[in-house]
Amino acid sequence: MIAVSEELEQSFLQLAEIEHKPVNKLVEMALTAFLEDYHDARIAEAAIERLERGESELISLEDAERMLNEMDG
Repeated sequence: MIAVSEELEQSFLQLAEIEHKPVNKLVEMALTAFLEDYHDARIAEAAIERLERGESELISLEDAERMLNEMDG
């Protein structure tokens, strides 16, 4: 279903041999990690845009920890 260069295919074949896992599992893991990183980056970009527009503000780590501790009771 997914076509990759021969070089990339060889890299996955070598990794599969080293890790003792099927190539399709390694490809699935790589794609999953990529998509998670992609979504995390979009969330971060949206947060930065809200900060730049003044719709949100940064808080210190200490304040965040204090707020979390207050929520825990």
